[in-house]
Amino acid sequence: MKRYARLLLITAACATFGAPLAHAKEWTQVNVATDATFPPFESVAPDGSLTGYDIDLIHALCDRMQVKCNVINAAWSGMFPGLLGKKYDALISSLNITEERKRVMAFTDVYEFPVYRFVGPKSEHLAITPEGLKGKTIAVQTGTPMDNFITQRFGNVATIKRYESGSEPYLDLASGRADLHFSYQAQIDSSFLSKPENAQRFGLIGPAYTGKDSQALGEGVAIAVRKQDDDLRLKFNTALAQLRKDGELKKINDKWFGAGSNVTQ
Repeated sequence: MKRYARLLLITAACATFGAPLAHAKEWTQVNVATDATFPPFESVAPDGSLTGYDIDLIHALCDRMQVKCNVINAAWSGMFPGLLGKKYDALISSLNITEERKRVMAFTDVYEFPVYRFVGPKSEHLAITPEGLKGKTIAVQTGTPMDNFITQRFGNVATIKRYESGSEPYLDLASGRADLHFSYQAQIDSSFLSKPENAQRFGLIGPAYTGKDSQALGEGVAIAVRKQDDDLRLKFNTALAQLRKDGELKKINDKWFGAGSNVTQ
C-alpha cells in the first residue's frame, strides 16, 4: 500500500463516524484491536493466545478501569477503519502518535518513546547516507512512521519494500531479498538478533533515531481511541497514571525488556 493510502480510508470513515456522541457511554467492556506480528510488543503464542508487552499492559489497564477487556488480533490494514467504524473501541499495537493520525483519532498519554535503528548484514558495512544506500532495498512495515521516515529520507535513492505485518521484513532480510530493515530497536533486538544464527550475520547499523530527529517518527507510542470517546481516553489515562505510580508499569517493562531497561515510560 502506498504511503498514507490507509489514512485516506480513515479520513473517509471519519466523515461517517466522527460526529460527537450526545451522552457518555457506560464502559463495561472494551474491544481492543492489536496487530500481533510485532514481538515482543504483541504476538501470538504457540498455544494461540496473544502475548507481549502491550497485551500485558492493556489487561492491566482494563483491570484498573474495572472493565472487561476483549483483545482481538486484527490485520494491520483493518485496524484503523475498524476503530472508526466502531468494530473496535481502542487500538494498542505499538502505535506512534503522528500528525496524520491525530487528525482522525485521539490518543492517550504516551507510554513509550521508541528508539529506531537499521539492521542489516555485518559484512556489508553500509553507510546510512543517501549515497551509501543508493540502489539498496530497505524493508519496512507499511503505513508506519518507519515507512514515512524511510520514504522521506531515502525514497529517491533506495527501493522501499513494504510489508503488511511487522515480522515479514525479517524473512526477506535473512534471505537477502532486502539489504536493510528499519524498525524499533527493542523489536529488532528481541525478535531477530536474539537468535544466535541471526546475531552472527546481522547487526544494528548506523545511528539511533527518535522522534526528536524527525516528525515522521512521531511523538511516542500510545493507545488510540475515537475522538468522540474522550471519556474512554481519560479512563485509560487515569489507569496508566496509577500503573506508573504503583510500579506496575515498570514490572511489565522489566518482564519483557529486562530489569534496568528503559524501553517504556
